[in-house]
Amino acid sequence: MPSTEQPWLRLETDGNTATLFLATGAGNPWHEAALLELNEQVTALARDERCRCLIITGQEDARDEQAWFSSGLQTRALERDDPLLGANLARLFTQAFGALRRFPGVTLAAINGHAHNEGLAWALNCDFRIAGADAGFRFNAGSQGRVAFGGGTQLLPRLVGESWAKRLLLMEAALDARQALAIGLVDEVVPADEVMVTARAWAEQCLRQTPMAARAGKQLIEHARMRPLETGFAAEREWQAGLYEAGEHRNPGRPADSQ
Repeated sequence: MPSTEQPWLRLETDGNTATLFLATGAGNPWHEAALLELNEQVTALARDERCRCLIITGQEDARDEQAWFSSGLQTRALERDDPLLGANLARLFTQAFGALRRFPGVTLAAINGHAHNEGLAWALNCDFRIAGADAGFRFNAGSQGRVAFGGGTQLLPRLVGESWAKRLLLMEAALDARQALAIGLVDEVVPADEVMVTARAWAEQCLRQTPMAARAGKQLIEHARMRPLETGFAAEREWQAGLYEAGEHRNPGRPADSQ
């Protein structure tokens, strides 16, 4: 297990937006220490009322000729002969990626390179995915005799449908950025050098909403995906009442208060 003394994620903040850069070396792979740090960082940011948007991205490594958002699980992570290793990794991925998925604000994946296996699952746990034109996407964990950690098998069919999910997971189809956009795997494709600029611009658009209104919209969309229609209508009414009670409602034409 890599030393926890090394910071594997670099945090930058700018107003109400935070950015986490995965910096685990060539390919930006995931290992136990990085997952522990991700969970700690995201949990702390979720408690910070000033942080309303979170961008995740991969830090480029000058030694790596191929740009990576994240290549997935570190190759040597499963080399140890330990029957509990897989269960422990599953727990760590569930904990860390789950914290990202439950982040109360808006989350954006700035995919500045290839995203494979757990690297792609990391992006799937976000609200939005913005990809560079040279990014590539693939799940090929099955050829390694395993299923990729991080919830990708459950999130993928919800985004792209069952047929494309099977092509990606069972046939290990490799997609370029334009193909990923066409099937709904990513939300936008931009030139490689504009990925972070675009992600920050999207974050600024999301910040036009009040904090509670943004949380309401995000949770109601999740509700619509998992629960019956009538209970969704009831949840919508509850959020509407809560927004008025919290004093977040703005009269039409009134300038937005600074947050």
